[in-house]
Amino acid sequence: MATLQKLRDRAGLLIAIVIFVALAAFILGDLLQSGSSVFMGKQMEIAEIDGESIEYPEFQQRFDQIANIYKQNNQTNTLDENAYQQILNQTWETLVNETLMGEVYQNLGIEVTSDEMFEMVQGNKLHPIIVQVFGNQQTGEVDKAQVIQFLKYLQDNPDAPQMESWLNIEREVMKAKLNTKYTDLVGKALYANSLQAKQSLAVKEKVANLQFIQKKFNSIADSTVTFTESELKDYYNKNIDQYKQDAQKTINYIVFNIVPSEQDEKDVEKWINDIKREFENATDNVQFVNMNADNRFDDVYTKSDMLSEELSAWAFSAETGEVYGTYREGNVYKLAKLNDTMLLPDSVKASHILIRAENANEAQMAFTVADSLKNAIENKAVSFEQAAKDNSQDGSAANGGDLGWFGRGVMVAPFEKAAFRAELNEVVMVQTQFGFHLIKVTAQSKKSKHVQLAILDREIVPSTATYQKLYSDASKFAAEATNLEGFNTKADEMGLSKRAAVIKENDRQITGLGASRNLVRAAFIDSKVGDLVSGTDNSPVFEIDNKFVVAALVSSQKEGNQPFDAVKARVENEVIKDKKKAMLLADFTKAKAASIEETAQNLGLEVESANGFNFNYGSVNAIGYEPSINGAASALEVGVLSNPIAGRNGVYFIKITEINGQTEETIEQEKTALYESSSYRANFQALQAIKNNVEIVDKRSKFY
Repeated sequence: MATLQKLRDRAGLLIAIVIFVALAAFILGDLLQSGSSVFMGKQMEIAEIDGESIEYPEFQQRFDQIANIYKQNNQTNTLDENAYQQILNQTWETLVNETLMGEVYQNLGIEVTSDEMFEMVQGNKLHPIIVQVFGNQQTGEVDKAQVIQFLKYLQDNPDAPQMESWLNIEREVMKAKLNTKYTDLVGKALYANSLQAKQSLAVKEKVANLQFIQKKFNSIADSTVTFTESELKDYYNKNIDQYKQDAQKTINYIVFNIVPSEQDEKDVEKWINDIKREFENATDNVQFVNMNADNRFDDVYTKSDMLSEELSAWAFSAETGEVYGTYREGNVYKLAKLNDTMLLPDSVKASHILIRAENANEAQMAFTVADSLKNAIENKAVSFEQAAKDNSQDGSAANGGDLGWFGRGVMVAPFEKAAFRAELNEVVMVQTQFGFHLIKVTAQSKKSKHVQLAILDREIVPSTATYQKLYSDASKFAAEATNLEGFNTKADEMGLSKRAAVIKENDRQITGLGASRNLVRAAFIDSKVGDLVSGTDNSPVFEIDNKFVVAALVSSQKEGNQPFDAVKARVENEVIKDKKKAMLLADFTKAKAASIEETAQNLGLEVESANGFNFNYGSVNAIGYEPSINGAASALEVGVLSNPIAGRNGVYFIKITEINGQTEETIEQEKTALYESSSYRANFQALQAIKNNVEIVDKRSKFY
């Protein structure tokens, strides 16, 4: 019976264990699935700011907002590397500041009311951002009716493309106002008292003449200073903050340059020679160039001295339709065909009327206005000068549109083309990125022969076959290397040049490689020391600009404190310096006498002089940069020998022999100046103080 009971007891325990394990497996299995919010949350975390998690989608959304505004403002659909990095950093700073300051504003009860927003956007206290966006470029004044009309348009058209820009403007106005209120609050807590003002005036605009004794630390041989391992470690532990290190990795890499082969060059030469006959027979040179050349036809007339000597000699003696070449310039094969000749001036004097247009709708209206003015001027209903004064939206309007004399390369291309090809006193109309211009040429320099060449060009670039061969070479090298040891061995065998780079987690470029963010990310996220660096596609071959790159990870350094052994030499130098300082301080203290001359004699040193010493700067002629001397001098009376002063580079005695210069400012004026200086710095320093007292974890390198 006892045995049976034991079995029952154990069976109950066993069932309980089985049930527990099953439940645990069920719960953990659910958590560990790919969609688990618990684990995915950490995987998607891009930052942790004062304990608050910021996830990648939120960051990316803000990045896209700022990027879209940048693209609209710059009329582009793409971001170059500099713009991308600038927007990435702006997004980061914006999120950090909003996260930190949002809590500060809330705790202090700082807010912006709807009435305040109304006044700043369309009321009587327009915010500088609104003035900048809606203000007249000439006068700076804002047409409030235009602002109200714009807001009404957005209210009726919430999906309009301008809505995103406007919401960003509202956010910036709100942030700026909150920040102003906060900095005003911090600023009013600052105060400069009479003692501070008195001390400041004591050194302001004054210079002194000094006598001094100095002995530099380097005058004592390092070999004469003894220390123990324990002293080194004590110094290291007490000054651990001096030995911080960023996360960084060292890679070795091989470059396979993607350059044209000899066959690529021969193919381009053959192509241009084969097409020459067709080019000679072409009747529409513009169309032929645009269809066959690498670069479109350039509608420009050129002087003799703007061409190479050989090309110029041919062009200015050839008949229209003749072809010159084949010839080569750099990496490009070319044929030149004389398309036209014209007598043109080298410079002109002109006036213009500008009717601005910033979009397609405005362009139609601007054309109508400009065309109407052109007809009125040609029919002598109004003079060009008066029409310019009354209608031109340009700074030259007050002068009747007069632009004076100008040569080539000064104006935008369409304007220059029209001005230099117009006849004297002819009124011509042309469109540029600024709008529509009416141009009247009032004077011309002497005309000379200019030629217009149709250039058929073909650049020598790597062919698909060359590209594939180079990629195959890089892939073969990586496959045979397999790891760091094989990388080094294979590179030596093949006579390939190994390069080294030290990279940090957020680096976007490697010197000599250019934009290499993918390689940097892979080195930090997916690679181990001793392995080849592989990307997200598991390929060890990275394409960077015009190069294939294979890299191996040599070493890895974590963020934190550098280990003692790594900085031991630096620690030794500091300990030796401290011991020298203590030795010299003891000698100087013992040697101090009633006069500076007797003190110098006791030390076996000379008394030196320095004139023009400024109390506000940390540098003394014949001594160097020593801020401690400034501190001691500011409290020292004329004719009194100082106590020994321990500086950055040595130990010193000083005596002020004379003070010159006198400020006319009063204590109250200096108090005001000190307060204004402190208030000016409050904005940056307050935010920086908040950042320094919270933990900010930056994980952008995982995603960008």
